[in-house]
Amino acid sequence: MNTALLVLRLVPGLLFMGHGLQKLVPARYSPPLLHATGPGAMAGFFDQIGLRPGLVTVILAGVGEVAGGFLIAAGLVTPLGTILLAAVMTTAILGVHIRKGIWSTDGGFEYPLLMLTVAFVVSALGPGSLSVDDWAGIGNWTGIHWAQTDVVRAGAAVGIGVAAGLLTMALGRARIALDHRAPHPV
Repeated sequence: MNTALLVLRLVPGLLFMGHGLQKLVPARYSPPLLHATGPGAMAGFFDQIGLRPGLVTVILAGVGEVAGGFLIAAGLVTPLGTILLAAVMTTAILGVHIRKGIWSTDGGFEYPLLMLTVAFVVSALGPGSLSVDDWAGIGNWTGIHWAQTDVVRAGAAVGIGVAAGLLTMALGRARIALDHRAPHPV
C-alpha cells in the first residue's frame, strides 16, 4: 500500500511541478522536455482570460503548482499541497476549461479535475510511510487535534483551495470592471 501511495504522490506531484515550471521558466532557457512558455507569454494569455494582472497571476499559479506538487510528491504536509493545487486547478477549470466542456480532447476540464481529485485522495489517505512526514515523525503537523476523519480534513483542504481559486477569479473580474470604468485618454 505504501508503494502505491508513493506512486500516487510522485507522478502527479512531478507533473504539477512541471506545469508550474512551464509558466516560470522563460522559453529560451527551457530544456526541450519541459517545453516552457515562460511568464511573459503566459501573462498575455492570463490577461486575455481575465486573470489580471497577468504577470502576477502567472507567477502565483506557477509557484502554487511547483510548491504544491513538491509537497504532494514528497509527502510533506500534503494538505497544504492540496490547498495550493486546488486553488490553481479551480482557477484553471473556471478560467480556461469549463466553457469547453468536460473532455480534455476538446480543451475541457477533465484533466485539471482529475489532478485535483488525485490531490484530494492523497490528502485523504495520508502520505504513507514512504514520505517526508513519516521520516520526520510529523503525524499532526498542524498541532490541531482534529475530531474529524482524514477525508473531512482533505475536503477542508480542497474547500480552502477552491475558495482561494474563486477569490482569484473574482479579483480578476473586478480588475476588468475597474479597467472599463477608468476614463480613457483622448
